[in-house]
Amino acid sequence: MKKTQEILSELVAIPSISSADTAWDLSNRPIIDHLATRLEDLGFTIEIQAIENNKANLIASIGRGSGGLVLAGHTDTVPYDADLWQSDPFVLQDSDDRLLGLGSTDMKGFFAVSLEALERLGKTALANLDKPLTVVATKSPACLARVHFLMQTLSMHASR
Repeated sequence: MKKTQEILSELVAIPSISSADTAWDLSNRPIIDHLATRLEDLGFTIEIQAIENNKANLIASIGRGSGGLVLAGHTDTVPYDADLWQSDPFVLQDSDDRLLGLGSTDMKGFFAVSLEALERLGKTALANLDKPLTVVATKSPACLARVHFLMQTLSMHASR
């Protein structure tokens, strides 16, 4: 749990707000780059796709063959009201065994748990997978315009 909390703290500290209001809207590229670096260190092949408004998608893959597993999530968070927060939303807080921070459960927590699990498997085990494992990190769950393109890319990765 401690390692997951450390990873989550890193991810929460990276602002990645998506909003139609340009005053709030931020690029998700810093968190995409952070995830890409960690996954590349584990031996994943990295593809970063630039999309509109300085946003990006990440496709990281390892293993060979058909089938496999896709771990997918979005990297953005919603805007926040500072008056409703009792602490800095970009600093992970442990409060009564609850981890609080912007995006800590949706979906930065997913990426923290996934990264720790992959790190526990280790680079050697990951390199010897006989099925592909793909990690997809997108701008937002509403990124439907890119789903078809992502699925085509995933099909190409799986057929390697």
